[in-house]
Amino acid sequence: MIREISESERQEFNSLSRHLTQSWEWGSFRLQTHGISDVVRIGNFSGPKLLGTFQIFFHKIPYLDRTICYIPKSSPPNLEELSAIKNLALSKKSVYIKLEPLEHPDKTLGALESEAILPKHSLVINLDQPLDAILSAMHEKTRYNIKVAQKAGITVVQKNDSASLESFIQLYDSTQARQNFTAKSGNYLRTLWKVLSPLNMVFLLCAYTPNASTPLASIILIKFNEVLYFPYGGWSSEHREMMPNNLLHFEAIKLGQKLGCKKYDMWGSYRDKPQSSDPWYGVYVFKKGFGGEEVNYPGAFDLPLDPLMYRLINLAEPFKVPLAKFVKLFSGKK
Repeated sequence: MIREISESERQEFNSLSRHLTQSWEWGSFRLQTHGISDVVRIGNFSGPKLLGTFQIFFHKIPYLDRTICYIPKSSPPNLEELSAIKNLALSKKSVYIKLEPLEHPDKTLGALESEAILPKHSLVINLDQPLDAILSAMHEKTRYNIKVAQKAGITVVQKNDSASLESFIQLYDSTQARQNFTAKSGNYLRTLWKVLSPLNMVFLLCAYTPNASTPLASIILIKFNEVLYFPYGGWSSEHREMMPNNLLHFEAIKLGQKLGCKKYDMWGSYRDKPQSSDPWYGVYVFKKGFGGEEVNYPGAFDLPLDPLMYRLINLAEPFKVPLAKFVKLFSGKK
């Protein structure tokens, strides 16, 4: 039997969720953010036993009374589960279903390969080992840079006040501008903090030079099911020779162990070594230096429910990012 999950089944739902974005708490957070019209959680039951779960996000399509049904980082649905998801998506006026499963879906589902929203590749550090072993697995340059930061007097402090969050947002915005990408807004991050902070799921680490009140670099970390995730980071272009980011992630690793986490997921990377001319080459080399294991996901797959509207939306897709940058620049929104 496939049915919607109730609040009383929250703990059991989370125990089967295999990624942060499939956690009950992430769904509660996203429901309060712009562009999400609904979040529905369904489960596949055998009698009273819950066998599998899906957290389903319905994204509003601007200017249309239609939605996109999006399921990130779940197990791939079987035919019976997909039938239930399709019925739900049709009731929500979805143009198509976008799956980003942890494994390849069965070809009989008839899904079309598409552009992924979440990173297809990550680097994951095993925290279930002594700290010395983690350090030994790092590139020697990374270990050296951690010592450079320590000798330079960089300190990493865990913060939980609103002023520190605002400092992070400023760093994050300046990093977006410098790296030429458009990601999450300040309001998105404020909502994340508001929802997850009381649950002791989100942590803010800030790196400071001696006697400074403004951080050089900051990272937001989120804990779920013995995994510490690093989805958001911002850093200043100043004093990069002091290597604050290296010490930040070393302290994040230590925090993860303190919290009882088994893994540190660095969220995004490349499958193969990028060209040195790539703007994200430095980020790849930086993350790779921490010695994590490469994890690769199959990407995204679409199941059109309204083929004509699906084609029209795909034609408009190339203009989405430039339009978002234009709106952000001239609206003054943070």
